[in-house]
Amino acid sequence: MKKLLVFLAACLVVSIPSAAQAETEEQSNHSFTQPFQNVTGSLTGTSVKATMYFTRIDYWDVKKATFNLKYQITQLENDEASDITVAVNGVKFYSWRPDKTTEIQNETIDIPLDLVSSSNTLTVEGQIINAEGTDSYKLVQTPANWLTIYDGSNVNFQYDLMLPENTIHSFYNHFAGADTIANQQSTIVVPTDASAAELSAASYALTGVSRIITASENYLPLQSLSDEAALAKPYVLIISRYDELPEKYKSQIDEKEIKDKALLKFFNTEQQHVLVATSNDETQLMNAGRYIANQELMTQTEKAEKVIDENTKTFTSSLEFDGNIPLTSSGDKLTGSYHQEQVYFVDLPVDRNNADGSSLDIHMKYSDNLNFDNSLVTVYVNDLPIGSQKLSRNKANGDQLQLDFPKGLEISDAFVIKVAFDLNVDNPEVLRNSDTPWALIENDSNVFIQTEESDEVLFSNYPNVFIQNQTYADLGVVLPEKLDTDYFKALTNVLNLLGNYTQSNTGDITYYQSEPSKKELVSHNLIILGTPKDNPLIKKMNKDLYFQYSDSFDTFISNEKLSIESDYGKSIGTAQLLFSPYNKEAVSLVLTGVNSETVYLASTQLKSQANTSIYQGDAVVVDGNYRRYDYRFKKEASAEEEDSVISRIISQKDALIYSIVFILAVVTVALVLYYIIKRYYPNIGGKGEDRDE
Repeated sequence: MKKLLVFLAACLVVSIPSAAQAETEEQSNHSFTQPFQNVTGSLTGTSVKATMYFTRIDYWDVKKATFNLKYQITQLENDEASDITVAVNGVKFYSWRPDKTTEIQNETIDIPLDLVSSSNTLTVEGQIINAEGTDSYKLVQTPANWLTIYDGSNVNFQYDLMLPENTIHSFYNHFAGADTIANQQSTIVVPTDASAAELSAASYALTGVSRIITASENYLPLQSLSDEAALAKPYVLIISRYDELPEKYKSQIDEKEIKDKALLKFFNTEQQHVLVATSNDETQLMNAGRYIANQELMTQTEKAEKVIDENTKTFTSSLEFDGNIPLTSSGDKLTGSYHQEQVYFVDLPVDRNNADGSSLDIHMKYSDNLNFDNSLVTVYVNDLPIGSQKLSRNKANGDQLQLDFPKGLEISDAFVIKVAFDLNVDNPEVLRNSDTPWALIENDSNVFIQTEESDEVLFSNYPNVFIQNQTYADLGVVLPEKLDTDYFKALTNVLNLLGNYTQSNTGDITYYQSEPSKKELVSHNLIILGTPKDNPLIKKMNKDLYFQYSDSFDTFISNEKLSIESDYGKSIGTAQLLFSPYNKEAVSLVLTGVNSETVYLASTQLKSQANTSIYQGDAVVVDGNYRRYDYRFKKEASAEEEDSVISRIISQKDALIYSIVFILAVVTVALVLYYIIKRYYPNIGGKGEDRDE
């Protein structure tokens, strides 16, 4: 007995470190690099300032944070007088003098952890002097005073992972976390033979999560329950009818509870973290998908189970866009003499384009020790100056700058506004800290963007053409008869980008696994995936496609844009954006090839905005070597333009008819007058004169 106790104790001692090691293996020694959203940009002036943003995820136990700056400085720089300073959340902590070199430089800076919060502002500011001497304060800034910060600058975190608590909120934070997505540790799975309702529910959930994914190159996959690798990931969301659930989850859910309700249930173990969404009621299963798509609801659910029924409000709260966008929430202060800049990144709803009539309203204060003959504020939009105003001593405690955007100014759905102050002083050499010039951009400053909906059916406007009022524009997705791995990957690409651009979960995504009726085809914008052999609708639409199939439907054939060799036609995938053949006011996206692999190839060009932005046409061709071709077939890119052309033709036809009627009327009147004159005045003319004689 004693030997048995000793043996059991020894086993216990051995097993404890093993369990701890298993937990530590998942938790410790993580690293995540967060690139800045800012693109490469140059700053000009003796004083320069750039603002960047980064976040710390709440389940990280951060051990170290490092700022990696990739930059280049003017070759004329005076390395004895130029300097750069870094601050996080307004607190300066590191300064250095850049080397005098023509090469791109890198600076690696440890960030004090006590300065880092969940959302952080990082500023790089300094003076770039391009002349020798100690009296550099007398220099006038020139374009040669520049600092370029390159794309690739980032903040790297080293941290331990805090495992999810036993709540849906905690699971959701980990499941949708930037590091989890980047490391491909999350997935959504549905049954292999998923029903239309299961696919709709999964699509709502996926687009809702992809809405908050900040890195455009990362995505959340949609996969099958038969995919063992998917089921082995650390964070899994299963969306399924009850009878299709894996037995280990099915056995822990009472079927009676989900007869007319849906259930979200979190299964949390040390090895894996799984959230199950299930029901026997298709409507409630789709409501569960919308619930998961609602970030506010998911982060408020502080329990492991949530029942969803017909009374559960799942819609995403949203504000109507009225064109007004605040520039700063707390105000921005710029300090120092000479040139100072503050940059703002402005995002528009993706389904709208700017129109003439936009304006800017800046409320500001500034110090009263300036040389007001030479001090001014200038505003730039995408580095194009749109107006300036001199600063005034009388208005130093409360000034305002109102500017209209120039007519015809083209801005995309993301653009940059730069507010630049020239804070010149008479005697900078005698300035004390208390006399340092400053300017404050107040928190009631805003930009008003006059917008209009864009309805151009081109890839330059994709996926906007499928979005209306910030949600899905009544989508009908027509699928092949059977989904394989490539089709799941193609759906993943389409849905992730669509989710990036939507702000609300209230629109509808309806799936069809067989050919829809004509009534159903008329009522949707359509996304159609597959081959002519597994999707009958593609075979029927062949005559409407820009790139059409041969009579045997085993290869693409040549057209006026591209000559296609028969074997090459079997290796390409196409994405084609059409006016719907069933409803001219609707849009159809057809992703097709001779097999599922080529359909997936086509979808790779639609998985990120960076990909779609390079295409200006309405048809994209991709081959197995990822050679890509972009073509435009439509003469008119919107239904409204097409209608207007027809209207012009009709109006010209009407004008012709009116002209003919008018001419006939004139001729008729002339003939009547002629006969009247001949009848009652027969002697008018030369014979009458002879008679008078």
